[in-house]
Amino acid sequence: MKPLILPFLLVQLVADDALKDRPAFSLGDQAAQTSAQCDNIRKMSAGLGRPEYRIDLTITGELTTVRSDGALWYLLMCREVRVLCVTYESNDMKAGDRVIMKGGYNRLDDNHVMLDPCLANSP
Repeated sequence: MKPLILPFLLVQLVADDALKDRPAFSLGDQAAQTSAQCDNIRKMSAGLGRPEYRIDLTITGELTTVRSDGALWYLLMCREVRVLCVTYESNDMKAGDRVIMKGGYNRLDDNHVMLDPCLANSP
C-alpha cells in the first residue's frame, strides 16, 4: 500500500463513522445520499462538531436572502438553523427561489451554518 493512501483510508473510516445516519453529509466533493431540509438540519447535524477534515452538506430549501459584496454572493436559507452559501455567482437566483446548496460544512454556532465553498442550483 502506498504511503499516501493510508491517511486517506483513515479519514474515510473516521468519516464513515461520524457521518453514519447523516445522509445529507458526505466527505468533501463526494455525493450525499440525500438532501437535508430546513426542518431536519438541526437533528441531522446534532453532535457533529467541527471535523478536522472537509465534509459537505447538501440541503434543499427556499432562499430567504441573496446579497453580494461585489466579489462574492451570499445565499441564505432556513429560519431555525440559518444556512449561508458563499459562492461566486448568483445564477440569477432571488429570495423565494427553491434551490439545492452543496458545500463545505462549517458550523458557526447552534443556529448558523456556513457552506464555503458552495454551489447552488435549481432543483
